[in-house]
Amino acid sequence: MSGSTRLSSEPVRLRAWHLLRVPAPPAKTEVLTSHRPRTTRRRTVAAADPLSGAGHEVAVWEYAPPLRDEPSPEDDIAVGPATLVFVHGFRGDHHGLALLADCLPEHRILSVDLPGFGASPAYPHAEHTVDHHAQTLGQVRQALELDERTGLVAHSYGTIVAAALCASRPQAWSFLALLNPIAEPALSASSTWLDRASALLAQGYYEAAARLPARLSDALLRSSLITWATTVFMSRTDDARVLAYTHDQHRRHFSGFASPAQVAQSYRASTTGSVPDSAAGLSLPVLLVAGDEDPLGSPAAQRALAADVAAASPRCRLVLLPGVGHLLHYERPRECASLIRDFLSRARPRPGANARAPRSGRA
Repeated sequence: MSGSTRLSSEPVRLRAWHLLRVPAPPAKTEVLTSHRPRTTRRRTVAAADPLSGAGHEVAVWEYAPPLRDEPSPEDDIAVGPATLVFVHGFRGDHHGLALLADCLPEHRILSVDLPGFGASPAYPHAEHTVDHHAQTLGQVRQALELDERTGLVAHSYGTIVAAALCASRPQAWSFLALLNPIAEPALSASSTWLDRASALLAQGYYEAAARLPARLSDALLRSSLITWATTVFMSRTDDARVLAYTHDQHRRHFSGFASPAQVAQSYRASTTGSVPDSAAGLSLPVLLVAGDEDPLGSPAAQRALAADVAAASPRCRLVLLPGVGHLLHYERPRECASLIRDFLSRARPRPGANARAPRSGRA
């Protein structure tokens, strides 16, 4: 496989003390992916504020595919999309899906920093909601002149945004892959009392931080203890290297948000919206990949989501990875890449094959 290495990928057994005394992350990510890390270049896309129309910028990170002397079957529209667009989760940015990008070296990948996260500034006037983030993602697609061969891959909160966009214009995308999809709102009546209590506690945390003086708010939101606890809560890996890498990534990038107010708005959006809100409009091939120990989505909720999506989609597949939590893009990047690649090999739509009249003005 292009870019693969011979470094040992044998897991390092996780010990109890690793949860408190986090080991150093691997010096080379090849041990987690069996691929060399890909280089990126930043592209800045001009977009319009969803509320006022004022101009703002969106950072998009491009992973170019390897150069070929001769055309490859991958270049044929009948074989698969030439480009994949990645959308990260809450408090993430493009770094979170870098391992997955490394595991798909044959594809051109455009990894978007949603407004308010990573290198993308917050909206000048609009609230940071699912609908607004979806509108901006549509603007990015238009600005980069992406065609209907393009596939959309999203994680966690990004799955809500991506599903909302695809439901509005499914013919614009060749397929949709949702990793750890948000199968029901965190505060829904069907959630467990523990899930609802945890979500309410977190919501209070973000709302309180947004009201505190700037220095206190910044200290609270960027607390290393909170970052550590979030990582431990979300992860289910038994590989010490994976946990160390996840901790290091969260330490570096979990605080890459624009402001306390913006992150509170985004958290509210992440807990009140869900993929089922858009399921009826997903008339394109859809791949759902989740961990069977995901604290934010039970297997039962994922199966119910798959049934809802299958009612509209010409091809829907749900895969539950055993022993995986909410961070499968860190825990199982190779498996996720293989599932995406296999799904593409079986569902290769041509332009217009999944066309349906648009439901809104998103692109």
